[in-house]
Amino acid sequence: MHLADLGYPVLVLAFIIAVFSAAASVLGASLRSESLTASGRNGIFVVAGLFTLAMAIMLYAFVTKDYSLKIVIYHASNDLPSLYSLCALYADKAGSLFFWGWLVALFAAILAIQKYRINREVMPYALAILAVVLAFFLALVTFVSDVFEASPQVPADGLGLNPLLQNFGMLIHPPLLYIGFAGFMVVFAYAIGALAARSPSSEWANGIRRWTLFAWCTLGLGNLMGAWWAYEELGWGGYWAWDPVENAGIMPWFLGTAFLHSIAILRKRQYLHVWSFLLIIFTFVFVLLSPFITHGGITSDLHGFKDSPFVPYVHVAMWFSLAVSVGLLIWHRRALIDAEPPRSVLSREAAFVATNIILSIIVVIVVAITAYPKAYEAIRAQAIALPGREWFDLSAGPILLLLVLFIGVCPVLGWKKSSPKAVGRRLLRPLLASAMAAGAVGLSGVGNWYVVAAFVCGFPLFTIVLEWVRGVRARHATKGDNYLIAWPRLVWSNRPRYGGFIVHIGIILITLGVIGSSMYDVEALQTVNRGEVMFVQDYGLTYDGLSIEQSESKVTATAKVVVSRDGAPVATLHPQNNYWFRVGDYYAEVAIRTTPAEDLFVVLADYDMEGPDLGEWAIIRAKVNPLVVWMWIGGGLMLIGGAIAFWPERRGRSPAGGGA
Repeated sequence: MHLADLGYPVLVLAFIIAVFSAAASVLGASLRSESLTASGRNGIFVVAGLFTLAMAIMLYAFVTKDYSLKIVIYHASNDLPSLYSLCALYADKAGSLFFWGWLVALFAAILAIQKYRINREVMPYALAILAVVLAFFLALVTFVSDVFEASPQVPADGLGLNPLLQNFGMLIHPPLLYIGFAGFMVVFAYAIGALAARSPSSEWANGIRRWTLFAWCTLGLGNLMGAWWAYEELGWGGYWAWDPVENAGIMPWFLGTAFLHSIAILRKRQYLHVWSFLLIIFTFVFVLLSPFITHGGITSDLHGFKDSPFVPYVHVAMWFSLAVSVGLLIWHRRALIDAEPPRSVLSREAAFVATNIILSIIVVIVVAITAYPKAYEAIRAQAIALPGREWFDLSAGPILLLLVLFIGVCPVLGWKKSSPKAVGRRLLRPLLASAMAAGAVGLSGVGNWYVVAAFVCGFPLFTIVLEWVRGVRARHATKGDNYLIAWPRLVWSNRPRYGGFIVHIGIILITLGVIGSSMYDVEALQTVNRGEVMFVQDYGLTYDGLSIEQSESKVTATAKVVVSRDGAPVATLHPQNNYWFRVGDYYAEVAIRTTPAEDLFVVLADYDMEGPDLGEWAIIRAKVNPLVVWMWIGGGLMLIGGAIAFWPERRGRSPAGGGA
């Protein structure tokens, strides 16, 4: 028997065991049968093992270019590097869900090992939910569309991977998104399991905090890596277009952010019970919205799968999950009693509620605009285009700026009630500092949006820095720590709070990069002869010819562009334009010069291919994108801050709820 022939029966067996595991877990919890719940838990391990076996078979087929499988024919080729052969799996409709389901299986097994003996009441329900999720994924990739479908004929070569996908971003961006999605599925399962078991909030919220941080951080970085990939690869000079597939990744991240804030309050103050459950329910539903959009439920002009058979099944799963989860929440609502509500709007609890409301409003706006063409088509039986980027910018942009401003208020608020005078005193310095920074920027004449950026980003940044200064001084006074070591010890003493501060700084820097690159980018497109200079802003770009190289898969034209600024040479860039034989089309590879102030983005759009001297002329597109590098730096800080907040606390400490 051919090795690939084992894949389908392995997945069918995994489906059967997943259904058994779900049933055994629920019955075991209902009947309080230890043997049944143990069987359900063991079933999760078996499903994870079978899923991993099937994954190994699939990856082996890709690496060895086994063209007996249709999926390998469609997405691999003899000249495709082995590294990209591995990631070609999730370039396929069924392959992407197969990869996602495998991650859910691994995470379910980890959860079963990690939490089963700690919370025996919650875990059977949580594992039952995850088993149902696994059965759903397995049904999609076996009965709806067989991921191991064999080809009636075995060709000598495959069709290959789209050249745009043969990029480092393909190795990082989709896996991070799928890891984040799978992580939030685990969080959802544990939270709803706790609701079914009527577990005290302090137990389930503490038990799932690190999983939430993990899922939130990986999904956020996945979105940011997607923006970086678009910026580096597509050659249009941007990183975010509010495409439906992009929105499918950002919306559950916003809701996950709100949930993360809610369980911080829940752990610390026993407040926001219903908020927390509603947020994780809708986070899960919006995670399912991602394959609905990606597979064609809402048309994406830029990327996404076409003619996917999965859309109606995912659609039903979304509404079924929402109905059952909200029904369970309504059924158990009387057991969800909040502690005493805050006595004032000037309190940390009220600030967290306001943050949740702002984040939820952003999601409502984004999903409404994204779904508008589909709703219009359903009502009027007439197709229309997705509203342009300006719709999203004008509606969601101001609210996002308000959210960043709000980051500066939260750290100075106390629990239950804060004195207006005390809050005013603590906010006065950062307000004055940010106003002075904005004034200085305004006097420089660089532009009004830079003034906005200086104030909006400066205010929360100064607030966080001053909070750190106060904490370091207090630690120096009470513990005698040297100032140089007082700050890292302060951060480590309350990792959720100060890790959250670092995450907030990362978000502030991302906002700074978005404002600068969106409002003050300058672009030029020009046909230049060899030795001729074109200008964009204060840069001079001299086209100095090009070289041609040919490989088995493509012809690469590499231009030499000498960059000068104010008459002085500063760099030499080499943008490329590749003609791929397999697809018969051209794809640009951009060249970017990055500085803290701005990026110079250069594209070889076209070149002379017919004259006696190839490359005598070229069409160069150049763009200056201010402050873009701070987006990627902000993403790095988000990772660092998330890792600090994720780090386990010392045993015996009471949970801290001040982090983000």
